[in-house]
Amino acid sequence: MSRDRAGPVGLANDDGHESGHEPGTLRAGKRRIFIAGARRRVAVHLIERLIADPDVEVILAVDRGACPPTLLGCDPDRFVFSSADLSRRRQVDNLFLLDQFRGRRFDTVLHLAFQGNPHGYNFKSHEFNVNAAQHLLEASLRHGVDKYIFLSSDAVYRLGPRNDYKVREDAELNLDPSAHPILRDTLDAEFICRAKMDDPHCEVMVIRPSGVFGGGVISGINLLFESNPPVLPVGFDPMVNPTTKERLSRDLMLAISLHGKGVFNVAGSTIGPLSRFLEERGIKPIRVPGVALKAFNRVQRTLGMTRYHAGFHPKRLYYSLVLDDAKFERMFRANAHRVLGLGRGGDELED
Repeated sequence: MSRDRAGPVGLANDDGHESGHEPGTLRAGKRRIFIAGARRRVAVHLIERLIADPDVEVILAVDRGACPPTLLGCDPDRFVFSSADLSRRRQVDNLFLLDQFRGRRFDTVLHLAFQGNPHGYNFKSHEFNVNAAQHLLEASLRHGVDKYIFLSSDAVYRLGPRNDYKVREDAELNLDPSAHPILRDTLDAEFICRAKMDDPHCEVMVIRPSGVFGGGVISGINLLFESNPPVLPVGFDPMVNPTTKERLSRDLMLAISLHGKGVFNVAGSTIGPLSRFLEERGIKPIRVPGVALKAFNRVQRTLGMTRYHAGFHPKRLYYSLVLDDAKFERMFRANAHRVLGLGRGGDELED
């Protein structure tokens, strides 16, 4: 299969920053990828796809703890797992200097190592989230990484009755000081990235996915759907366009493989009320008055009936949040035919 290669054309990208390559063109050469947060389900799925791509030379997967069992059989010449605390600058720097990668610098860093589960969140979690984001980006710039991608969240958007039907990347962010500290950590990590988006040598991307479905995924909407049963407020049925871990991993593969930088929404192809997605999965929620929702949720968590935390994104069950990912569609999915294993126009990206 022929693969398009692009040289410098001196164009500006969608965010107005000067770039040496036309957005959406294939990045030249073999990929050497550093993936932080390798124990996340979407990371495991993505690594399996990347290993199957002959243009991926080697992957360094990093997390605290042991290597995920499904990745133990990967070719050791192309896959290395390392345990490290990414909140410590020296440990981050040491990862870029491992003997296995001497003379083969990383060209891509994907930051998925974010502690976004409200259960057990504490000050150490906050320190990890902010410090890991800072140290990974700074090390990437020092070591000549060509592309840095941070996976953020749609929770950064401010919700309310006057939201646009489709929320674009320039929509108002939730800067409320009373917001959950995990949300404030997410915004801090985004701002760290956005401060470096004009770097002339590194394409810095922030990707904001809609709610993600998939077994074992720690996302608000997935934890809600795994509740026994889900509890929703009476009289509200917000519109959503959730994605899946499979679709998100493909979108991340496109972001890794193609040129482009800036902030991007990514979402599923289907838009509908929350109740529709529940019905499609044969899930029957119960509804309670809105004033009692948090109390019911606390009781469910105490009894082990849910891992969903209603206080993390409290307006999500009341107001619609439909992400407009037309920018990502135009720049990346429309050029999926340039990436080996993905179809023309992103047809294989449908849920």
